[in-house]
Amino acid sequence: MGLFVGAAAAALAVVPGLRRVVGVATSRRPGAGLVAVVAVAAGLLIAWRATGFLHAAALALVAASGIAAGWIDAYERRLPDLLVLPLYPAAAALLVAAGDPDRLLRAAAVSAAALALFGLACAAGQMGFGDVKLAGLLALVLVWNDWGTAALALVLTVAIGGGQAAVVIALGRKDFPYGPAILAGAAGALAVAPWLAE
Repeated sequence: MGLFVGAAAAALAVVPGLRRVVGVATSRRPGAGLVAVVAVAAGLLIAWRATGFLHAAALALVAASGIAAGWIDAYERRLPDLLVLPLYPAAAALLVAAGDPDRLLRAAAVSAAALALFGLACAAGQMGFGDVKLAGLLALVLVWNDWGTAALALVLTVAIGGGQAAVVIALGRKDFPYGPAILAGAAGALAVAPWLAE
């Protein structure tokens, strides 16, 4: 119980910083209450699903960056490299520090596969290159749990993104941010995967 209380408290502590990052990048600030709900949900999910301290640290870094990047993408249709690219070496260093060669190989392979798959979609004009980089990063940390979590994240991302695209098209618009769908798919996979494994 203490772990979850601590995770929620830590998540609440970063809310002002997340709002500031979004404000600096977009001149708009999301509501504090909504950011707090998302941050606490992410913190509790990490506390529940992380395979250890190092994995929790990697997930927390990616979650904090992802929350800010998701709002920026929603506001301005861009995923800043400054919020995504530095986390590749950080997550990789934590993975190396975990000392599990099989997990390291699996993470590298799945991240490369995500970059290739989303890269093809980008080349076809279906999404931006920022989405590709975000997908590779999320694959790197999701596969620490197992192959199934990363695969489920892909399925949920396609389903959420497809639903979003259908709504946008029905409203007569053409573009929409895909980053939030990728992030929601990753979070959904972390949350749902244990129930599917039973």
